[in-house]
Amino acid sequence: MKLTTLRSSLPVLNTQRVQVLDTKAGATERIRGRGWMRQRERIGLRDHYKCAACGAIRSDHDVDHRIPLEKGGSNDDSNLQLLCSGPDRCHAKKTAAEAKARAGRGWGS
Repeated sequence: MKLTTLRSSLPVLNTQRVQVLDTKAGATERIRGRGWMRQRERIGLRDHYKCAACGAIRSDHDVDHRIPLEKGGSNDDSNLQLLCSGPDRCHAKKTAAEAKARAGRGWGS
């Protein structure tokens, strides 16, 4: 007995990835690579590895843009600060507050 196959009624899926833009229109371009690593070290030394929010002194802080690049903030040292990294730390809390603000719920809600 010969089996017959049914034709699929589903369209063929395009498996190529959709390219995502690295930055929003009007946003400042992000520094990457060695230049960013040198700037991180410079900010750490400037701030004595002290978190701008809680004052904890650690060597593994995140360097954060006070005014986000997507809102026109710059990569200048004056716009950079150190914040504690990791879950439930200062940088994660600031990032969550910014996400709420973008969603229209305001800061600290």
